[in-house]
Amino acid sequence: MSEPIFISVPYKNTEKQVEIQLEVTGYTHRFRVLVDEVPVLFEPDEERQYRAIVPPEHAQAGESLDPVLLQAIAATLEKELS
Repeated sequence: MSEPIFISVPYKNTEKQVEIQLEVTGYTHRFRVLVDEVPVLFEPDEERQYRAIVPPEHAQAGESLDPVLLQAIAATLEKELS
């Protein structure tokens, strides 16, 4: 795992700072993002767009996450990596 970094994500007319950490596994990668104290994994799908996955042990806490924020994080990752 790499050192965590912070990125700015546009969310509800403000910039929200989120902590991300790159994880390289085999031929692919994913980002571990701490969203409101809940770890969320963002990994590329077949079309190279990022999808959010909440680990099963955090599923109940993940239900309170705003889908708009998760989409904004995915869009920011795609934009920064393209």
